[in-house]
Amino acid sequence: MDQSSGRVSQPGFQDIEQRYRQQVIKHYNRLTLTGLPERDPGLHGVPLEKVFVKLNVETRQAARLDPAVQRELERLQRELVKLEKEGGRGNRRQAQELQARIERLEAEARKPRIETLSVAEALQQYQRLAVVGGPGSGKTTLTRWLALTFAQNRQAEPDRLGPAFSQPRLPILLELRRFAPHLSKHAAHPIPDLSDEIATYISGHAYYAGAPKAFIVDALSSGRCLLLIDGLDEVADLNIRRNLVDALNALLQRSDGRYGENLCIVTSRPHGYRDIDLGAGFQTARVKPFEPEDVHLFIRHWYETAYGADAEEEAQTLIEAIDQNDRVQDLATNPLLCTIIAIVYRNNRVLPNRRVELYLKCSEALLDTWERNKAIRDSGLIGKYDWQTKIELLAPLAYWLHSETERLAAPEEAFVEQLTHVLMTKGLETGARAKEEARRFLAAIRDRSGLLQGRGDGSLEFAHRTFQEYLAARHIAAQPDPDHIDLVMPHLHEAWWREVHLLTIGHLGSGSDGAEKASKLLLYILRLYKPPLWLLRARRASVWNILAMFLAARVPKWQLERRLAWVLAREFEFAAAGFQDCTPLGLTDAAKQALREEAESLLIQIVRDPGRQEKAHNVSEAAASSLVQLGQVSPQVITALTHALGDSDWPVREAAASSLGRLGQASPQVIDALIQALGHSDWPVREAAASSLGQLGQASPQVIDALIQALGHSDRPVRRAAASSLGQLGQASPQVIDALIQALDDSAYSVRRAAASILVQLGIENEKTLRHALIALNRRLHDIDDDVRRAALEAIRNLLDGRPIPGYHWQSLRKKQARRQRLKRWGAGLGLGFVVILMALVATWLLTDAPPNSFLVRFLTALGALVGFAAGVTTILGWTLREHWRG
Repeated sequence: MDQSSGRVSQPGFQDIEQRYRQQVIKHYNRLTLTGLPERDPGLHGVPLEKVFVKLNVETRQAARLDPAVQRELERLQRELVKLEKEGGRGNRRQAQELQARIERLEAEARKPRIETLSVAEALQQYQRLAVVGGPGSGKTTLTRWLALTFAQNRQAEPDRLGPAFSQPRLPILLELRRFAPHLSKHAAHPIPDLSDEIATYISGHAYYAGAPKAFIVDALSSGRCLLLIDGLDEVADLNIRRNLVDALNALLQRSDGRYGENLCIVTSRPHGYRDIDLGAGFQTARVKPFEPEDVHLFIRHWYETAYGADAEEEAQTLIEAIDQNDRVQDLATNPLLCTIIAIVYRNNRVLPNRRVELYLKCSEALLDTWERNKAIRDSGLIGKYDWQTKIELLAPLAYWLHSETERLAAPEEAFVEQLTHVLMTKGLETGARAKEEARRFLAAIRDRSGLLQGRGDGSLEFAHRTFQEYLAARHIAAQPDPDHIDLVMPHLHEAWWREVHLLTIGHLGSGSDGAEKASKLLLYILRLYKPPLWLLRARRASVWNILAMFLAARVPKWQLERRLAWVLAREFEFAAAGFQDCTPLGLTDAAKQALREEAESLLIQIVRDPGRQEKAHNVSEAAASSLVQLGQVSPQVITALTHALGDSDWPVREAAASSLGRLGQASPQVIDALIQALGHSDWPVREAAASSLGQLGQASPQVIDALIQALGHSDRPVRRAAASSLGQLGQASPQVIDALIQALDDSAYSVRRAAASILVQLGIENEKTLRHALIALNRRLHDIDDDVRRAALEAIRNLLDGRPIPGYHWQSLRKKQARRQRLKRWGAGLGLGFVVILMALVATWLLTDAPPNSFLVRFLTALGALVGFAAGVTTILGWTLREHWRG
């Protein structure tokens, strides 16, 4: 192989490679709309590269000790040694508290850093990536875009991956849902040679006709490929999945190093990656959701590409509608849902704000609009029934498919058998006719709506797992009471069923019609386990609880299920998540009251028990969110939390301060309590109080002054939280801006980074203040920390977006030229005048009979030299200026 070009040198392979690249381009250059609700049947697909928005990923990096934290630890260690030497009861207590503080600081310092990278940056740093993300997060689209980019050999372009990827590489994209059946023979034993299996699969694939096996093996063994393995979670058999991973590691880590130079990306949903070890060679990178600017960019690209420049105004209207709806904003962070939102809005001018409503609109467009636009009037079921009936026929199929864990496809004949049974059960068809109608119905759905897709091996699957989960949920919701409960409860906490069950609650809770069934299901989930006896409950240590703790520790098996359920609170967390997708009329008052009581009880329990706070963070957030959505937080809860701010244990005070922020109750009582908490002795309490003041959104002078003062605290986390809260409050007063500009010189890099980011959020109108901020940000461009430099550059770019640099003033070229002409004339005149004076002085000297060494002679000679020099300089300057502006 020619290493400089990256191409094979074996005779005959050059033409094969060129044809193979064209086949990859042809196959992946369009973002197919199959499975998405696009009404325009003439728009079969849009160019992938036109609408693709580059994803960012998050990687976990080793902890990096902040120098300020290091100095603080050293100071505390010296103080601890001093207290231990002095001894005494009081000193021992102080030493214990100091030791606990040191341990907290060390634990925080050991926490890994989360670093956000572009895919190009991640691939440049790590030759092997495991890209993990949820449904619709853009993993598959990313692999297709990379395959297209490398097939076109455009990866080095600045708007693709950049100059670091100048080496040509051959993209090999393996979609595991199609490749996995090829590996079924290896379920019971290891895969001997993965490169051979890949080459066999590619050479036999209809997409790549004419690509011989030897060509693929040669490309892999020469280390010049980009190997894209998409959908590890879609390999249903765990043994095959593990064998595949083992074979991949063996291939890339061969002792001869032949395959080690290939770049490799593996994608997976989190659950498919959980029980798999890809080895130390792979860096895990989690897909980061779309930021608001990513959503805006995608929608503009989509409308411009799919609908033309005339739709620009509509795209902007949709962007504004998304920004004004928090729940839709959350949905739009997922690329798949962002696509559906854009298309559904285009079709219906309606912006759903709940997932089940969004999927309903999507299903309606898929099953109804396509048929209407194509004017299809089949004699069979596809034309006889409306789209609601079609959904009712597909829902049992989705549930049947989903009923086997990790199953995403099945033979088409199996689908026919299941649909035949459904038709006969519903009394729509009988006998042999039912099977024939089932076959025609499935063919029409597959070929026309795209909700079902053929995999090329005689099997069918839903266009995306999201639709399989939604339709399975509709089937459960359609069952009579209490059958729907009996279908949910056996699989309540299984990861495979979680989305289905949440969508079931959301579908039933879409209005008053299903409120009774939704409420019963929610109540059964909440009351699945009774709380254990109070003596057996995990709790904080105190004098009154010593006996209870002693007893509970010695009877660990007694009421084990109740105790574990009480500590984990998984049932409440699940019910709260389902409640988030219900409408106000979707639950009965009894269910709302039960949820409210459970949320209030859990919130107070977690605050009061330091042992549960860190691990129960998600539960406390769910409790606070539920109370906010219910719109009623009882005064007793607020009072209990504010009282907890005076507790003797700092973790209780910290949890209380955080919970008050989440609840969003900006009463004078709460604000005063949080401001007082800013003066507590323990920095975690002050940090939580500062963060909560920002969450409350009450930008009173009292709060602003307290947060500005917190920017001067000795503890870095408190200063960082205060800066972030000032940004959340959005008060761009001179006092706030000056405080943030000072924070740009903070000793902690996290505070400097936060201050730079927040200055952009606030915006600066005053030109003098803007110049002051830009000077401070310019210093940070030379910061020792990479993140601070990046934040400063972004801040400068955004602050100057659409405005000139302060002090910028333009004078017309004609005025500048005229001024320089005047300077030239003045220079010539002055030069001439100086020469005349000099000549007059010299003449005077010559006419006198003063001796040559007299003072007058020396003075006149020096004056003549100075005047001559000035005249020459002025004349040269005039000519120079004229030459500069000539023409």
